[in-house]
Amino acid sequence: MKTLKITWLISMLLAIFAAPAVLADDHMLNGMNVQQPINLQANLCKLNPDVTIDDYHAMVEDYFDWAKANDVDPVFVRQFPLFSHQNLQRPWPYDFVELLASDYERWGKSWDLWLTSQDGMALNQRWQSLAVCHVKQAHAQVLYANKEALESDDERYVAWNWCTAKVGFEQMSQKHAEYVEEISADPNGIIGWVMVFPHTGGADSPGDFAHLTIYPDLESFMSRRKMEASGGWRGLREYYQNYADCNGEQLNTETVLYRP
Repeated sequence: MKTLKITWLISMLLAIFAAPAVLADDHMLNGMNVQQPINLQANLCKLNPDVTIDDYHAMVEDYFDWAKANDVDPVFVRQFPLFSHQNLQRPWPYDFVELLASDYERWGKSWDLWLTSQDGMALNQRWQSLAVCHVKQAHAQVLYANKEALESDDERYVAWNWCTAKVGFEQMSQKHAEYVEEISADPNGIIGWVMVFPHTGGADSPGDFAHLTIYPDLESFMSRRKMEASGGWRGLREYYQNYADCNGEQLNTETVLYRP
């Protein structure tokens, strides 16, 4: 069963990554060619006792200087939960999540320098003294992007929806392509849609893959909910019944802290 699941994920990745991202002009977004898959690192972080977010961010600012000097600077965002799945019986275990996006070669070089160079190791030690961060790696594919909005909006909202497929990759890929066409014709508040597939450290992920839907503001997010309440729920019901088991959306605030 595990082998079949891995085979399905590989096939799904090939199908998804063969589909071009929908961009207004070219295939470059924040300096990355999103016609191809990119690497997405997730840092799931909890601050150590007596450490403030300002203490932590001072280290991150030094990291940006180091990454730029070594030509390994990523797109770097930080998210905090706003409307989460957590409750008193199942509290959120982290203070925040950081996402670092880059191409694979650049990110491999970054980690080699981080673990072997003197200044990289010093920063790593400082990082670990401030917070416990569980680091995960994933494939990401941008399926829809409002380039102007994504490159200029530093304060936005991201809905996460983790899913596990019920069908083969051909059917899933076709359904997602239909959604891309619908969003392109009428974004209805959406400025970005990304598929994420864990590739390292994701054994306990809530699903096989995640939908990340990006909104510029809460008015846009609620406009999408109004569309669903006014009949769009039929499409969601079809997807959940026939294509994938999904956990439902969690909405996070997102701040873009760095672009190369």
